Amino acid sequence: MRPLKSIAVSAAIAGAIICAPFAVADPSFETAPVTQTTVPGDLIHNPLAIKWEPEGGNKRVSIVESEGVPGGQAISFQVKRKNTRKPWDIRMRAPFDKSVSAGEEISIYFWARAAKLPRGKETGKIGVVLGRNVEPHDTVVNQEITPGEDWKMYKVSGVAGNDFPVSESDMGFNMGFAKQTIELGPFFAVTDGGSTE
Repeated sequence: MRPLKSIAVSAAIAGAIICAPFAVADPSFETAPVTQTTVPGDLIHNPLAIKWEPEGGNKRVSIVESEGVPGGQAISFQVKRKNTRKPWDIRMRAPFDKSVSAGEEISIYFWARAAKLPRGKETGKIGVVLGRNVEPHDTVVNQEITPGEDWKMYKVSGVAGNDFPVSESDMGFNMGFAKQTIELGPFFAVTDGGSTE
């Protein structure tokens, strides 16, 4: 098996993003192969070469076969013990390639499901974050998602209040809310370029 840091789940993104319900409706997004001309905005990272960085203890991360997600493979992130006081201590992070400027709107699209639900719950829980990894730890996107057992594409968005240079920022998922197993499929983030006023 390849080291996780070099795994981009490239087969999934190189194929087509197939139709599925969004967590947030976005009628302007159409199903199409993922290239710079078909995503709804400008990519801020290379979706074919995401270098995921798993962090924290009490976890197990692997690549699994998973029916129902584009490409048929996913990153499986098993949380063995919850850390509800600091759920960000158990996480998946990835850098982006283009700095984000104040005023830019960022949208993150990703496939996710809860392969193993927390005990007594009907959904899992993850936090989707894009922001600064140094003080003051401000964010562009910081939203909690509750995936169910079925694959779904989600979208979260935010507007940058400050500049976020690539040297001190990243994006990813906080997982430590519960003892659970989350599977992640294709993932990409885009910017609309901000206001022209």
